[in-house]
Amino acid sequence: MSENPFEVLKEDMENEEVYLKVNAMHRVKVVATLLGSDKIKSQLIPYFETLLKKEDDEVLFALAEELGNIAQIIPNQSSCLLSLLEQLAGFDETVVREQAVKSIAIVCGFLGDNDIANTIVPMIIRLASNDTNFTCRVSAVCLMCPLYARAGNQKEKIRQKFTELCSEETPMVRRAVATKIGEIAQFMDKIHVIQDLIPVLKQLCQDEQDQVRLLCMESLMNIAKILNSSENKTNILPLIIQSAEDKSWRVRLALSKIFADLAEAVGKEIADSSLIQIFSNLLKDTECDVRVIAVRSLARFIKFVSPEKLNLIVPLLQLLSKDPFSQVKQYACEVIGQIATLLPKEYSQSKLQQYLIDLMADDNQDVRRNAAKSAGQFAAAIGPEALNQFVPFLKKCMDDPKWRVRKETMQTIIQLALTVKNPDVFNKQLESVFVMFLKDRAAEVRSMGLIQLPALIATYKQDWAIGNFLSKCIETLSKDVGSLYRINALYAIQQISFAVDGPIAQDKLWPIVQKCLKDPVPNIRFVSIKVAKSLQKKIDNQQTLNQIKQSINELLEDPDRDVKFYAQEALQN
Repeated sequence: MSENPFEVLKEDMENEEVYLKVNAMHRVKVVATLLGSDKIKSQLIPYFETLLKKEDDEVLFALAEELGNIAQIIPNQSSCLLSLLEQLAGFDETVVREQAVKSIAIVCGFLGDNDIANTIVPMIIRLASNDTNFTCRVSAVCLMCPLYARAGNQKEKIRQKFTELCSEETPMVRRAVATKIGEIAQFMDKIHVIQDLIPVLKQLCQDEQDQVRLLCMESLMNIAKILNSSENKTNILPLIIQSAEDKSWRVRLALSKIFADLAEAVGKEIADSSLIQIFSNLLKDTECDVRVIAVRSLARFIKFVSPEKLNLIVPLLQLLSKDPFSQVKQYACEVIGQIATLLPKEYSQSKLQQYLIDLMADDNQDVRRNAAKSAGQFAAAIGPEALNQFVPFLKKCMDDPKWRVRKETMQTIIQLALTVKNPDVFNKQLESVFVMFLKDRAAEVRSMGLIQLPALIATYKQDWAIGNFLSKCIETLSKDVGSLYRINALYAIQQISFAVDGPIAQDKLWPIVQKCLKDPVPNIRFVSIKVAKSLQKKIDNQQTLNQIKQSINELLEDPDRDVKFYAQEALQN
């Protein structure tokens, strides 16, 4: 085998296995570094020319990528790569073409504005004027956007050619233009956006192909951001209305996805006066996928609507909460909770509360889970008076057969407790639901209760922790046969120990743990060791500390090896 790196590359490229040739191509940057700029131009580039007509797409994709890497080796002479990249930009395979465009952009980063105007723009125009190969024209569209700002006195040529391509017979080219028209608008003066781009945007929004109309939606939003309120009302609003009534549900779906962003772009005035009615139609669309996406967008859309107009949304939420499609109801739950924070309390209670309660009993677990989550937001917005209505249903949700519903309900209860910060309200309404985590059959729910317990103790103080809550822990330890529940209660006692004083830990907690150290279940015994170890850090009384040490010492001869291990560890530390 030759020692010349270029010859080695050529030998590797003769292999019949495509993946080996791809690997060889990805080593080209090393070869180019060893060859130097002169040999790159005299040997490497001519060799690459010979590969264009015979190699597989995978190899050509790697070549297009590596040409961008070579440009970084010879930044001042990288323009010598443009001829190859121009050819690759016309290939049928999309990934090859797109990678060539990316590498051309890398080369352009090393060129001055004069080179862009005199070398790159003519190349773009050549690609855009290629009548025999539409893929060249697609690549030209992709290059126009990032390079328009640097085109200098050639900008008019690019604008003219871009608008010409909007009327292309080939759908692929029109799709590319529909995708990029909003992007190139960001680099144009507003006068050219209004005079040159908006007319062709209107044309594309009426295209016979629904895919072209669909791709216009993102561009519609980007152009709306450039225009002022009056210009949007004249130019963009009619296109939004037209798209919302499009015969293709995919176009309406694409509009629904960006509706909140459109509302932000066109401004509150247009959102209030016109977009609410348009959006109402999308929320009532006959296609369920459109309704799903529309109600997801509604959660953001309401932020751009003035409070006095929000009451127009409420009848829609009442309709959505009874939708036959579960995903619609699932996202409607979220909006009900959010909108309650924006509407007057009495209005929310009278118009939306019952719908949310009904959703908490829905047949679908995702609807019930989201309803439980939203109930916390709704109740927090209304105030303590709403808890009487929701707590019975939250308690019912804690008996739900699906653990994800119970987990979300537990999170809601905890959030409400931390928001209310009223001991009387907590003890009467929320505590009985919260302590259900002690005996929940799902580890996720039990863990959530334990994780949030310190925050509740900090809010409702140690009197609650060593009073009502500790009594529930003792009840679980003494009456429950399930070892997992008793372990959970022990870990809850450990959390209490972190928050109380030494005398309380000694008098209230240690006797409980001492009893559990002799439990017949090994897992209970070694968890008790962990809790006893925590108590040692709190207790100052030497007699009690000796008792703890002695109790743990007795477990060194325990028949269970895990218990012995934790006992040894506790005594060593």
